[in-house]
Amino acid sequence: MNGNLWEDMWSREDGEALFPYLERFRKLKSRAIDIFKDFGAVRVCDAACGFGAYSVALASNGFEVYSFDVSPTAARLTRMGLEHCGLDGTRVKSADILTTGYPDAFFDGAVANSVLDHMSVGDARSALSELCRITKPGGIIMVSFDRADEDDLSLPHELMDDGSILYTSGRRRGMILHPYDEAEARRLLEGFEIVYTELSPQDEQVFIFRNTPRAGSV
Repeated sequence: MNGNLWEDMWSREDGEALFPYLERFRKLKSRAIDIFKDFGAVRVCDAACGFGAYSVALASNGFEVYSFDVSPTAARLTRMGLEHCGLDGTRVKSADILTTGYPDAFFDGAVANSVLDHMSVGDARSALSELCRITKPGGIIMVSFDRADEDDLSLPHELMDDGSILYTSGRRRGMILHPYDEAEARRLLEGFEIVYTELSPQDEQVFIFRNTPRAGSV
């Protein structure tokens, strides 16, 4: 991922100003959380954690959460947010989702919220492969994809060969957005056992699937 881009974006954020938003995720109740519990997940990875909303949601629901982000500032914000909520912030680090540095099969589950759609399709496949590597066989992985709105499509950009949008000016310069529709998201996950899907209140497509062998490689 473009670490410099995300570091620049997160460095503009005031961590304490994000605390009220994080409070909405403390002990969050959701079907996704229930599914992770139903599958017996204990140790869970929040991949490309941003400022830690899902880290707070998972940790406050009793999971042992490890978080990482390519931006050191985002990792720091996540640590601050967890500690603000009275949660353990020691398992947060800076790392790239393509090379996380965790051992094979280290996690019972993983979450990548609005991450794969900010990469080229090739990198998204590589990131998915890395998530599968660090999650135990039979574990579960949740991924979500933002829906592109008119503003997303109207900002100055060029199209990459894989159909991804590459923003060319303004605060988003250098950012990639690949607007997956449901069919393309399912093609990305083809061969996995999808156990749950939803369209979230934030208009995100959410998929939870089991980390099981599939034909071919991602």
